[in-house]
Amino acid sequence: MNIINTHLSFSPLSTRKSTTRIILHHAAAKTCDAATVHRWHRQRGWSGIGYHFLVRKNGTVEQGRPENKTGAHASGHNYDSIGICFEGNFEAETMPPAQLHAGQELIIYLRKKYHIQKVQCHREVGNTSCPGRHFPLAQMKNPSPASGTGGASPSDTGTNRPASPQASGTSAPPSHTDISAPSDKLDTDGYWGRKTTLRLQKILGTPADGVVSNQHRCYQSQNPGLDSGWDWKEDPAGASLLIKAIQKKTGAAPDGHIGPQTIKAIQKWQGSAADGIFSAPSPCIKKLQKWCNDQ
Repeated sequence: MNIINTHLSFSPLSTRKSTTRIILHHAAAKTCDAATVHRWHRQRGWSGIGYHFLVRKNGTVEQGRPENKTGAHASGHNYDSIGICFEGNFEAETMPPAQLHAGQELIIYLRKKYHIQKVQCHREVGNTSCPGRHFPLAQMKNPSPASGTGGASPSDTGTNRPASPQASGTSAPPSHTDISAPSDKLDTDGYWGRKTTLRLQKILGTPADGVVSNQHRCYQSQNPGLDSGWDWKEDPAGASLLIKAIQKKTGAAPDGHIGPQTIKAIQKWQGSAADGIFSAPSPCIKKLQKWCNDQ
């Protein structure tokens, strides 16, 4: 099979440590290519296209995010998966044979390469309808061996790459949330509110309620970048499991309370100036939100 090298440029990406499954998506857009989706995702403040491959309707397979990098396509499930997106909106369309065959061939190739069998669709791991009710999921999960023609051979883009009506850069992304990674992607606004807390809780495996509980009120006014969802108390009786998890990850003392030392540890972790304060907006929180979106 032939994979088109699209030569897309990305902000720094993390390397995926393991590959145990493939997750399938649709673009929720009638016409698009990898460069178009890359532009849409960058407009949202992401590193670039969140999918590793995009399969066009004519059977062309385009490279998206580098195959060895962590994707941004299925919240909480990017760390060990490869994301494949299919051009089209399969809530309303059916998949043409060329695209079906190319998708099956790509799945067979990746299964052999990584010695894996597990194939899932986005709605099986997230609260979404992606990849659409008309997506041929059974045929993708159980592709015919005849679909696989051996290894993949990357090539540069050229005349064999079909032109996209949206590739000129003038069109905006569709409003459907499935075109991108999941709907709990964060705005990198530099304010740590409920959405940022909820995303961190899901990533770090603590109870997900969007609240940082039992925090010392004396640190509230010092850190205006800490927004909604912070449970400030004069004399908290307990601690936050999320803050404990962050402290363990950053090497701070795991007491479950935010404070200057924990903030400095987070700032060092994210490569920000370690002054022990979250300003409004906070450059460190922006980096933390971007890190969350890359998981």
